Amino acid sequence: MRQSFATQPALFAPHEVFDHPALSALDDVEELIDWLRVEALLPAGEDRKATGRPGYPAQTLFRALLLGLWYDLSDVKLSAQLARDLLFRKFCRLELDQGVPDDTTLGRFRARLGDRLDAVLAEVVTMLEEARVVLAEGRVAIVDGEGVNAIGPSEHLNVVEAARSGLRHADPEAGSRVKLNVKGKMQAVWGWQGFVNADEDGFIRRAAVSAGNRAEVDSLEDVVVGDEAALYADSAYIGPRTRALLGRHGMRDQVQRRGARGHPLSAQDRARNVEIGVTRGRVEAIFGHMKRHWGMARSRFMGLWRTRTQFLLAAIGWNLWKGSGFRKRYG
Repeated sequence: MRQSFATQPALFAPHEVFDHPALSALDDVEELIDWLRVEALLPAGEDRKATGRPGYPAQTLFRALLLGLWYDLSDVKLSAQLARDLLFRKFCRLELDQGVPDDTTLGRFRARLGDRLDAVLAEVVTMLEEARVVLAEGRVAIVDGEGVNAIGPSEHLNVVEAARSGLRHADPEAGSRVKLNVKGKMQAVWGWQGFVNADEDGFIRRAAVSAGNRAEVDSLEDVVVGDEAALYADSAYIGPRTRALLGRHGMRDQVQRRGARGHPLSAQDRARNVEIGVTRGRVEAIFGHMKRHWGMARSRFMGLWRTRTQFLLAAIGWNLWKGSGFRKRYG
């Protein structure tokens, strides 16, 4: 039989393990949601091996992927950490005399997550609402995107030419985007754009990924739920499609405005942009944390599907990480 995740490992029975605060570091995340509701949405865990050893439950593998995200570990390093770290074993329910999933097992499970992560993200948000960690009344949509560099030979202008010429080390499904480099000059970078729809407290409701050369407004429909009271976004989202979306869902227009040649912004519009920017800035903290601490500045994987899977895992991981902190501080 496949091993059940619900089995309590003897290693962590009260009389078997010493008491240390480090072993309780993830207890707030453990208690935040009903993990069985998440497990019901996951693909089946690892199948029985030819040797007869039971496979790993889906929840064990999913929790392991979250640990790899939070501690910025590759699959190889994650497998090694699972073997030697008591905290990791406790969170994933792996007994001390039990083996740990290797990097190929973790990679295969990640590949099978597919589009199930959209449902997992929505279920996590629902459980946070039920726990009153996330407030649903009068919430708004703060939408923004951030660049995620693709696997490529470098981050210089020749990345574009390299990808177009079919260079083996450049991800062909990514696209060219333009950003300011450290010298303040515009620079073309081969990569992706990750988008989130966050509420005013910074919890992510939806997430999406597109090639770097796709216009930001093209991903707006992918992340807006439709029950929000207002849309906060920067001037990249100005246009008739955005106005039509706002009209369909009855959302207030809180999109920043931009001037044009010969038609600069008025003082009133500039003040409006500053006011909107205060609220819109909440989403920048999400991207900043993911890039600085979780290694999300660059994709670890080739292709849109794998990059999207990792970004959605990051969105789920963010809500759990942030939600546990909210509950710890505010109850």
